[in-house]
Parts: sequence; C-alpha cells; structure tokens
Amino acid sequence: MQISIKGYIASKESELFYDCADRYAYNKSQNKFAISDGVSKSFFPKIWADVLVKKWVDSKEFDEAQFILDCQQDWLNQVTEVVNKPDAKWFTKNAFNRKESGLATFVGLRFFKKKTDWFWKANALGDSFLFFVPNKFKDFSKECIVLSSKQEPIVFDNFPDYLNSLGKNHKGEKQLKENPLITGSFYLMTDALAEWFLNEKEDALNKISLWQNQKDFERFVNEERHNEKLGNDDSAILIISIEEDKKDKLTYVLEDVSDIDALIKIQQKEIEDSEKAKEQKLVVQKENSNSAIETEQLQQVEPEENKLSEELETEIEKPKKGFFKRIFGEEENELSNEKEEIEADEKIKATGVHQEEKKPSTKGEQNNSEIEKSENPEKNESQESEQNSKEEPESSAKTPNKPSQNITDKF
Repeated sequence: MQISIKGYIASKESELFYDCADRYAYNKSQNKFAISDGVSKSFFPKIWADVLVKKWVDSKEFDEAQFILDCQQDWLNQVTEVVNKPDAKWFTKNAFNRKESGLATFVGLRFFKKKTDWFWKANALGDSFLFFVPNKFKDFSKECIVLSSKQEPIVFDNFPDYLNSLGKNHKGEKQLKENPLITGSFYLMTDALAEWFLNEKEDALNKISLWQNQKDFERFVNEERHNEKLGNDDSAILIISIEEDKKDKLTYVLEDVSDIDALIKIQQKEIEDSEKAKEQKLVVQKENSNSAIETEQLQQVEPEENKLSEELETEIEKPKKGFFKRIFGEEENELSNEKEEIEADEKIKATGVHQEEKKPSTKGEQNNSEIEKSENPEKNESQESEQNSKEEPESSAKTPNKPSQNITDKF
C-alpha cells in the first residue's frame, strides 16, 4: 500500500504560530501518527501537547501508564527550565509553585501487521477527532468512521476530556477503535476543524481536496472564519491517504507536512523585517519632515537675514558714506578751490599776456612813426605844423581866459 501524508496548522485569528497550542507528529518507521490540542487555560499547554505527540509516535513498545509518566516528566523538565529563567514572570513562578498543570486532548493512530494483513488502531480522548472516509463511499454518514471521547449528541464546548501533565487527574475515558487497513483517508483534527467537518460532511471533503500546501490551508481557514463556518480557534489537521498498490509493505510516496517550529521562525523573521521596514520608514519620514522644517525655517530666516544684512550694510555704509563724503567732499572742495585758483591764475596770466602783446605793438607804431619822420622830414614838418595849427584853436577854445591869465601874469 502507498501512503501520502499532509499536515497543516493555523493559530487563532490575530495570534501568532508561537501562541498556537495545537501539535501533530508522525513517524514513518513506526507507522504512527498523533495530534493534540493543548487546553488554553491550563499551564504551558503547548509544551504538554508537543510532548504527547512526539513521545507517542517515537515509542516502539507501548505501555500506557509508563507512556504517561514519561510524558509528565519531560513536560516538568521543560517547564522548570522556563520558570528558572531570569526573565520569567512572577505570576508564572507562582503558578509553578502552586503545581498547576497542563491539559491536552489527544488522538493517536498506528498501522500494524497481523500475519499477512494490515490493520489500523486508534485511540482518542477529548474533542480532537479521527475520521476515516473510505474511497468510493456511497453513504457518507454511514460509512464515515468517527472516533472521539465525546458522546452523542456531540456538543463542542470549553470543557473537553484531557490528559493531565501532573498526577492521575485525567478527565474522560479514552476511546479505542481497530479495523483492517483499506484504501481511503484518515483525518486527524483538533476541535475547530472537527466541528466544521461534522457540519459540512461531503462538502468538507471537496474543500480539503483543494489544499495543496500550507498557504492554501491558511486561505481556507480565513475564508471559513469570515463565513462563520469555522470557529476562531487553533486549527490543525493530519491527512493520511491510503492507496492500494498490490504490495505487501507500506510505502510513503508523498509528504507535505508543515513544521510548527519552522513556521514560528519564518513568521518571527517576517515580523522583524516588517519592524525594521517600519523603523526605516519612520526614519525617512522624520528626516523628510526635519528637512522640510529646516527648509521652511531657512526660507523664513533668509529674508530676515537679508533684511538684517541690508540693515547692517546700511548702518555700516552710513558712517562709511559720511566718512567718504567728508573726505571726498573736502577733496572735492579743495579740488574745486584749486580749480578756481588755477582758472583765476590762468585768467590773470591770459590778461597779462594780452596786455604785453598790446604794448609792443604801440612801441612798434612809435618806432615806425619815428622812422617815417626820419625818412620824410619835410612831410613831418608840414604835418607837425598842421597839427600845431589845429591844436592852437583847440587850446584857445579850451582856455578862453588864457589872454586874461596872461595879462594877469604880466602884473
């Protein structure tokens, strides 16, 4: 016979894989499979569920009482290690000192051979279920095998049967079932999926057949929760399909089982990357905001600085301008005075030169007249006589009392 295994898991809405208390495990060498749901309100339920499924699938020879004792010791060792850590919360330590325990439901399945035939045997306690649906069934309700410690009518509540991590205070009575191994599919489910499966019946099988990986399962969970068909609780499933190949041994041909520890690491990495991206975004936004504020401040300061610089320049230039005005004003006055003096000197010089130019011309005229006189003595004498004759009447005209003066002078 050929065996294929699929296993998927999801936490409550708005919670992480780390918070999920559902666990499953399988061991091909032992042909064993198990699933468990840690009761949320108990003490370290996910550790207890994890211990139960792993120890069960790994055990070769099974002694029920010894199996429980071994599981309890393993749980206690792990919890003690957590409680003794420096960062352990005070209420965790108080609960440990009060000897509070972990609680969990459980389903175990194994294949074994009797003589020449293969059989399956399962046990169940609590509201985790085992369903077996044979291939080519005719009536789902009649042919589907259901195993759980819940009694008819099945009601899902917050008080399931469970195995206790301390002592013998277990609740409920384990249910057992054994049958020949035939072709079909086993479905091991925790309570939320088990309730959904019982309600959906054949439609549930159609939806399950579409799951090809963990992401498909997560999408299904989100959709069914949104449609209020699936309760908001941790959800886990193991699907073990059996096909006939006419061989005497069991052969595992397909394994697609999500590891909760790997999912926790991946999700934690995604959260860290998301936080880093947010921090970087905030840094960039802050830098942009600071840059915008600085730019705005600069824009406000620059006019003020320009105004101040202009005022400073004005204040500085005022005395400078006054100083230069005084200096250059005096120089200009001196220059203008010098210019006026120069102009006056030039005028005086020009006047003197002009007078000097006129004097030689008068002397020249005198010289010329003297030359003329020397050259024409006769003419000169006649001219002189004429001039004397002219001057006499003029003088007589000018001095009419001259004769009386002369008379008086005689006396």
